[in-house]
Amino acid sequence: MAYRGEDAGDILEAPTADGVISVNLGPNRLALTVGPVSLHLADQIATVTELAGKKRKVKRTSFAITGIVFGRGTPRDDIGLWIEAKEGGVLETSRGSLRRIFGIEPFSLMDPNGLRALARLEGVAARLRVAVEDYAAAADIWHARGVEIGLGHPLDKVLFADYGDHHAIYARKLFRDRARFLAAVHHADGRVVVPDGKVKHEVTVTSRFGVTVRGDYIRFADRHGTDLARISLPWVSPEDREDLARRIGNLVHRT
Repeated sequence: MAYRGEDAGDILEAPTADGVISVNLGPNRLALTVGPVSLHLADQIATVTELAGKKRKVKRTSFAITGIVFGRGTPRDDIGLWIEAKEGGVLETSRGSLRRIFGIEPFSLMDPNGLRALARLEGVAARLRVAVEDYAAAADIWHARGVEIGLGHPLDKVLFADYGDHHAIYARKLFRDRARFLAAVHHADGRVVVPDGKVKHEVTVTSRFGVTVRGDYIRFADRHGTDLARISLPWVSPEDREDLARRIGNLVHRT
């Protein structure tokens, strides 16, 4: 892990599957670079820069953001940053959709240097998590932590975000580049809120056995086994759906 002068901010580095990740920690700002992709966070603006194509043309996209989630993947400990962006300058639905705008994939543990590289990345990840929270506080935007589920394409990952009083599930639909809000799980009383168009289904599940997987769906049932609501997660594996169902069940279960 590398550090540099205070005037330029701390610079942390660690090896990843995509090259060396460089994290520049400055006052009220944050910059990350790995391979051809970089992310700059300053004020309430996130700017993603990518060198694309054979001619390495610069592609730059900026978002006005109102929130950020620091996510860790399972089971490989990937790192992902998700944002809530204003669409067309207007925020239509609070936390209704999130974008994964930056991701870091660790070295494979099958690599001879995998364990050493992962240890270095863990140190950077711990500093980065705190830096994201500090940046959010300085920029006056909300922040949260979450778990990323899924090993496929970054767009296909499911985010299980922890907002303190509840968890929320986000996943994309076909031909979409954003992850939409699928359900909220309130662990204090077992309430599960599932939007369905303009209607919101609100059910109560108090047993882990009331959260099951059938096909592409996670289903929520009452104590008699009657299905009350369901959410579709087609882009992840059956094992990933089972993992998420287990996490939800542990949140709502009452002894």
